[in-house]
Amino acid sequence: GKVDGEEIAGSGLQFTTANQLNGLNNKLVSQITCERKSHADLNAKQLKEIESLRSMVKSLESIISSMQKASSLKDSDIASLKTKINELEVELEQITQKVLLKDSDTNQSRVSNLEDELDQIVSQPHQSINDSKIGSAEADPVSSSNDYKRGEVVKEVFHFSSHCLESEPDERKVKDEIGTQRDHLHVDQKSKEKHDSILASPIIVLGAGKALVDNH
Repeated sequence: GKVDGEEIAGSGLQFTTANQLNGLNNKLVSQITCERKSHADLNAKQLKEIESLRSMVKSLESIISSMQKASSLKDSDIASLKTKINELEVELEQITQKVLLKDSDTNQSRVSNLEDELDQIVSQPHQSINDSKIGSAEADPVSSSNDYKRGEVVKEVFHFSSHCLESEPDERKVKDEIGTQRDHLHVDQKSKEKHDSILASPIIVLGAGKALVDNH
């Protein structure tokens, strides 16, 4: 009976141990299953995050490329604008120089100089003719012709002077033109003096003849 009791006790211990081991095994299997599931979920989540990061990288690369293109276009536009600005500055400088050359004060001074020279040209032969002419101006066709020519010179030079206010004069052309008019007036003066001399000759002869008659 004692042996049977020990066997029963040993069998019960083994049964208990087997149950414990079985429960522990089930528990371990359950934990492993949970961990595998958790690991799979984690992997799936990480894969999603990786895909999201890859998509973000592609988007950023596209943005960077677009920015680089926009930047290159902007640099090109800036260079073009700088060139245009330089051209406008040069053009502005040229216009400024032209305006300065055509300044009204300068033109008025040049016109004044022309008028002074004209007065000298007109007054000198006119004074000489007045001193040497015989008889009235109305009876002298050469004097009338000279007065008419001087009037034409005055008109021409005044017309040229007014033109100076609109455009810069060619100084050489002005001098040549005034010189030509001076030559014309000089020739007219000589013609007038010659004419006056011819007119005076009969008067001198007549005066001499009268003196001879008186002496007799």
